[in-house]
Amino acid sequence: MVKEKPRRRSREKEDKPKPVHLSEEEYIQVLEKAEQETSRSTEEEDEPEEEAAVLVLPVEEEEERSVEELARLAVKQLKSRYVWIAKRGRYAFMFAIPSSEGDIEQWSAEWAGFTLDFCREVLLHIVSTRRLVMLSPFNDIRSDRQRAVRFILGSLVKQELGRWIDEAEGIIRVFWKTDEEWADEIHRWALETGRTTFTLFKLKEHRDDLESLPKSELREILDILVKQKRARWLDKEQEVLEIKI
Repeated sequence: MVKEKPRRRSREKEDKPKPVHLSEEEYIQVLEKAEQETSRSTEEEDEPEEEAAVLVLPVEEEEERSVEELARLAVKQLKSRYVWIAKRGRYAFMFAIPSSEGDIEQWSAEWAGFTLDFCREVLLHIVSTRRLVMLSPFNDIRSDRQRAVRFILGSLVKQELGRWIDEAEGIIRVFWKTDEEWADEIHRWALETGRTTFTLFKLKEHRDDLESLPKSELREILDILVKQKRARWLDKEQEVLEIKI
């Protein structure tokens, strides 16, 4: 018996979403989806719906998968330095919050050292409790994982290796290089590559290690070069910087 072909247009009309209030991130996703829908409108009417569903996957899901892959590689790189990561069965105590305050401080400091190196390997500048508890080896902490990661991030802040961006939400900027070190490195990179005039967007595009750094933080780094008279803003509003030779 021949199955009747579903009428896509009528179903799409019924499924039309209701207006909602969107955050800036969600708004960007809607724009991307609209562009995808426009390109699909020129395709045949009987295109399988499964393919359309793949096209509208949220961008952050792809990014999260790439972070997970980098995290696995980072753990492999760091196992020789942190033996308790390599031999978790033997060092099971490292994957549970200690009972005494003194032990918590020492335990969180050890984890903080690993987290700093982990962020350097994965090229993470901004980390959150919510994100870390989903990544290995943080997801192997046996009990009260969120509280444990907050202790770890708090230890980074205490050691001035991090700064709270949102303490209530457990979000910090991690300083695996100081802002002064970043300023020196960007200046050296610009001279070596000949890219002495650039926008913040282009700088992040050319430098993978700066890609995840928020623009506001990157502007502060570039302002260091300006204050040192090693660079100047050609157009600060449009974020165009010139490195002085």
